[in-house]
Amino acid sequence: MMRFTTQGLLAACCIVALATPAAAQTQSYRIPAGTLKSALDGYVRISGKQVMYKVDEIRGVHSPGVSGTMTPDAALRAILSDTGFTIYADPSGALAIVRAPGAGASTAEASPDSNDIIVTASKRGESLRTIASSVTAVSEEQLTANGAQNFKDYIAGLPGVQFQQSTPGISNVTIRGIGTATIYPDQGQSTTGIYINDVPLSDPGFALSVPDLDVFDMQRIEVLRGPQGTLFGAATLGGAVNYISNPVSLSDVQARGQTSLYGIGGGSKLGYSVKAALNIPIVQDTLGVRMTAIRHADPGYLDNVGSGDRDTNTRKVDGLRLNVLWKISDAFRLSYFGFYDHARLGDGFGAFAGIGDLKRDTIINEKTTFTTKVNNVKLDGNLGFATLGLSAADTRKAQYSIADYTPYYGGPPTVVPNYPRSHSRIAEARLVSPGRQKVDWLVGVYYGRTSEHYPNSTIQDGVVIYDYSVDYRQTEKSVFGEATYHLTDTLRITGGGRYYDLEITTLTQQGAPGAPKDSVGGRQQAHGFSPKASIAYAPSKSLMVYALLSKGFRAGGVNLTPALNGFSTPANYGSDSVLNYELGIRGALLDGRLVIDSTAYYVDWSDIQIGLLRPDGYAYVANAGSARSTGIENAVSWQPSKRFSLSANLTYLSAQLTKTLALGNGTVLEKGRNLPGAYHWSGSQTATYRFDLASEPYVTLQHQHVSRATDDFDSEQVVGGYSNFSVRSGVQLGKFAVQAFVTNLTDKRGRTASASFGENQLVYYIQPRTIGLSIDWKM
Repeated sequence: MMRFTTQGLLAACCIVALATPAAAQTQSYRIPAGTLKSALDGYVRISGKQVMYKVDEIRGVHSPGVSGTMTPDAALRAILSDTGFTIYADPSGALAIVRAPGAGASTAEASPDSNDIIVTASKRGESLRTIASSVTAVSEEQLTANGAQNFKDYIAGLPGVQFQQSTPGISNVTIRGIGTATIYPDQGQSTTGIYINDVPLSDPGFALSVPDLDVFDMQRIEVLRGPQGTLFGAATLGGAVNYISNPVSLSDVQARGQTSLYGIGGGSKLGYSVKAALNIPIVQDTLGVRMTAIRHADPGYLDNVGSGDRDTNTRKVDGLRLNVLWKISDAFRLSYFGFYDHARLGDGFGAFAGIGDLKRDTIINEKTTFTTKVNNVKLDGNLGFATLGLSAADTRKAQYSIADYTPYYGGPPTVVPNYPRSHSRIAEARLVSPGRQKVDWLVGVYYGRTSEHYPNSTIQDGVVIYDYSVDYRQTEKSVFGEATYHLTDTLRITGGGRYYDLEITTLTQQGAPGAPKDSVGGRQQAHGFSPKASIAYAPSKSLMVYALLSKGFRAGGVNLTPALNGFSTPANYGSDSVLNYELGIRGALLDGRLVIDSTAYYVDWSDIQIGLLRPDGYAYVANAGSARSTGIENAVSWQPSKRFSLSANLTYLSAQLTKTLALGNGTVLEKGRNLPGAYHWSGSQTATYRFDLASEPYVTLQHQHVSRATDDFDSEQVVGGYSNFSVRSGVQLGKFAVQAFVTNLTDKRGRTASASFGENQLVYYIQPRTIGLSIDWKM
């Protein structure tokens, strides 16, 4: 039997205690899920008991927390459930947290805290502070405290990220300035990959939509800056965003609910949201299920003077997530993840410049519906020499939209309805070496197949005058891997890469009804290798410096335009790629209360896929440009006292063309022109003060600023150049957390994206001043 003495543990363990009276027989505990360390700290504050543990041993371990009235022993057992740790009572009466007999390292991933976040950016669970690349992780606790609900609440303020907010579902996320438009995704693949539980949500072909996910019941969001071509594959030129949902607990019933009520400036109605999450262990320690349901009803704030309707840009979203976990044995786990998102927009979200504040002018309300369904099955197993991960996913998307094209045609009322559909199937298998060895390694294979059907018709005065459809298929096969060699305890090198093989086919048919259709078919194949190499030096747990070389790629495609006599339209356009060089430092001072991250980078973007124009006005895509992006990203978090915390980030970015480029419409872009939406300066700051009162009241102030940029290559229209302030205040009332908030405090009309359409200038703004109240409940 293991023996502990208080004196022996003092040297190697963290000892926490409070000078409070002895705990009552039963007490009320409300400790949220999070790191085991934070849960134990909360337990000590409530119970008044002394608890000893080895800091290094519990680092990165997740606890389900505890909620309810119970004895201190029962509360501690609940905190330790499903962690692989148990309680040992020292003869002196002190409690020690030790690994349960026969238990290996916990398979549960850590819920992030500010200093030690376990992320899967490298396809294995690793501490954020030890990863030799630029990764930002936002925890569930941070998301809740900041009142985050969708993209605009948590993406825009992160270092190195440019969020071009437009129509929800097709807004652009650009990282390190790697993008060629601010409104709607580029033709073909996007430059930033969006994932949920490692399943891609961004489209591998023509962009249909990316769900603007609500982060309720998400464990964390990982934002990977810089190309991710080695482990994540295509369409990650700038980086990737990966949502990680809360895991299933096999030992505890957990329940949480949240509701909000809010009003938006310019609108005449209130909006609301209702959310619920429930975790049930069906068979204790063997089979469990976690369900999440979300409903949003956002009010409109734009008036459409053309249709004569007020508050037209409403948004209603229904979301469902289902996680099922079966612990087959101590070595194998089988899980299922289901995702459903259905968004309905009452009209476009772009205002028309020059006709009044928050006004639109279309002959109809441009309604849109986005539907996304994901089914994902995973098998994880411990083979002894390695852990095995098998994953297969089926994703289906559907869109319905109708747009007013009257300004484009300049004649009778003209509308274009669209009905695109897509179906993606992916499978991945990987082997990961166990624990930390002299050489850590990972190898994997990937297969993906996507088919899209994109039909639309042009209707003028109620009569179809033109039909258009595209059928698109893409197949990707890849092999990837990387290995890390620990030269010493403080110095390591990593090398890896991905070999990919792509095949793309398209068929475009267009023409007037009843007339012979122009058909354009094409096929393209591409293959290549994306390498990655890094070196990291960590002389202590509070300091790491690294250097990284990485490459990313984006699949090419087939042009869809019919032939034109006298003009040679290229049938295909090839892949483009980026080569990224970066230096980073990660430091923690003042016993971890001050954390500093700084990264300098240089990105070389070659063979850029750019839309050009023919003499007849048709657009096509060619590999016609090159650019470079240089910058420095800085993030600081500081907790000067138990009650006061500060965080801030500041990014400098210079993203420019490196050679002169003619767009084909008479516009010539000179070398040195900035890339669209690439703000030279961006940053955000958050300050929170927590009062020493029973209801734990707090106040949070937030500020975000972006400098100016142009909205497109051939435009002088400006986006950015604004500051956005928000304030939040909340209290804890038993099991209820109440938060009041005001976003866009000064009601600023900050431009996030814009585009010319006919003679009109379409402008997208940050959401007007929003005032609301939310209530969160946990069992």
